[in-house]
Amino acid sequence: MVKCPKCGFEVVTPIKTWSLPSRKPLRKGEEAGLVMGIFECSNCKARFRSALTAETEVEERVSIKNMVERIKGIKGELMQTLKNLREKIKTLETERANLMIEIEKLKKVAESRVNALESEVNMLREEVKSLRDLLGYSEETEK
Repeated sequence: MVKCPKCGFEVVTPIKTWSLPSRKPLRKGEEAGLVMGIFECSNCKARFRSALTAETEVEERVSIKNMVERIKGIKGELMQTLKNLREKIKTLETERANLMIEIEKLKKVAESRVNALESEVNMLREEVKSLRDLLGYSEETEK
C-alpha cells in the first residue's frame, strides 16, 4: 500500500506499473530493477507515482506466508469435508441395504397375498360351478 501525498489516504492497487532497470550489480535471488506505479487516490482523486519494489517484496513474503496458512486451512477443511462425506456414504449404504431388505420382505408379503387371492378365486369358481350343477343350470342356456 502507498499513501497519497496530498491527503495521506492509503491506496492499494496501481493504475499502471512498469519496470526500470537497476544500475548496481545484482546478488543471487534479487529482482532486476525497480517497479514503478501510477496510483489514483480514491479519496481526493489525485494521481501520483511511487516505487513498488521494496513494498512488493515484503508483501510477497507476507502473502506467501498467508497463502501457506490459507492452504493449510483449506487442507484441514477439505479433510473434514472428506471425513463427513465418507460418513454420509457409509450411512447411505447402510440405509440402502436396509431398504433392500425391506423391499424383499414386501415382495414376499405381496406374493403370499397374491397366492391367497388366487386360491380364494379358484375356490369361488369351484363353488359357482358346484352351485350351477346343483341348481341344474348349464352354461349353454345362459349364452
